[in-house]
Amino acid sequence: MRIDSTPVRPGPRRNRRLVAVALTVLAMTASGCAKDGGAGADGDTVRIGMIVAETGPIAGAGKTFANGARIAAAQVNADDLMDNGKKIELVAKEGSEDPAKSASVAAQLAADKSIVGITCCILSTVAGAAKPIAEKQKVPLMLWGATDVDLADPPYVFRTVTMPQPANEKVSQTVAEQTGIKSVAYGVMTDNSGIVSQAEAFVSGMNDAGVQDLGTVETLSTTTNFTSAATDLIQKDSDAIVVAGTQSNAVGLIAALHDKGYDGQVITGETISGSGVFKSQPDALASVPFPVYFLSDQPANDAAKAFVEAYTKEYGEAPDGYAAQGYNAIYTLAMGLKAAGDDTTRAGLSKALDGMTELKDTIYGDVTFDGGQLNATSAVQIVNYTAPDGDIAAWKPAN
Repeated sequence: MRIDSTPVRPGPRRNRRLVAVALTVLAMTASGCAKDGGAGADGDTVRIGMIVAETGPIAGAGKTFANGARIAAAQVNADDLMDNGKKIELVAKEGSEDPAKSASVAAQLAADKSIVGITCCILSTVAGAAKPIAEKQKVPLMLWGATDVDLADPPYVFRTVTMPQPANEKVSQTVAEQTGIKSVAYGVMTDNSGIVSQAEAFVSGMNDAGVQDLGTVETLSTTTNFTSAATDLIQKDSDAIVVAGTQSNAVGLIAALHDKGYDGQVITGETISGSGVFKSQPDALASVPFPVYFLSDQPANDAAKAFVEAYTKEYGEAPDGYAAQGYNAIYTLAMGLKAAGDDTTRAGLSKALDGMTELKDTIYGDVTFDGGQLNATSAVQIVNYTAPDGDIAAWKPAN
């Protein structure tokens, strides 16, 4: 039987207390023995393992994921969002987004029976390494990133990352309809299955809009010189070029297209968002449309506004989309624990998350769950960087 879990954030009480949320960095080490799979040392504290990537090749994104999660835990505890004084204790361990290292950390956390759930994973390869451990140890795993298809797999693996595929379909359809483009070519990083899946969503959106597909030029994650790929794409003489890649790959190809003088419409995915990205290639990135689910200066509701305020106060900068994903992973786990009632075991949390069909008033607005995957398509916004400062604003077609 599925449980319709629709917890709603408290209003005035929550907002009053958010002002006072000085992020008490939660104790990151074990403080005592606990029941098998149950609550933590004092019986009212539930321990959640967090595999972070605050070092390594994607530490920039990794830190914001983790910081967003810490803000969520602080708010859940300060505002008693799980009711009856129940609190979350985050147990963070560094995985550096390395599959082998992260799998080892996942095994350590899973072996600790006081850990009720685990959250992690930006890259699909890392999520793929952690997933079988969670399933074998029967510990709920909440993926805050990793966009490859079929990773969510209840009753033990869930995913709160807002998936780029529906956002990419929407940006393709929107740009096609508003610019009147008739043909498109694709530059795709093909040695990453998650990126390939994202590219397929762009293609689906363009096909639905009746735009002719003139073909794909492949790049690889190891590509550093994009001149040849840009030349091949421009020779296809399409009205638009869609670029699908990880952040450095996408920015590199877009910059090469700009340097080669391509004057058609360039479209890309959310991977180009993030602190400092615009400044790396301001002329190339300005006015390129991409989708986002979360914008700190355009919060969807009071919950998002409170998150932005707390994050900015704690870290001195506004949260980006990665921070929002980290936040939402912990918030969703907390709402699962609330729905589990007194059964704050791994089994109780797993059952509650598996039965979760929707959540009201998240930082993305109301969201739904299907097969363990969060859906928030209504929150998608089509935006672009604006020159000269790189502010992100709603995208409008050029005159």
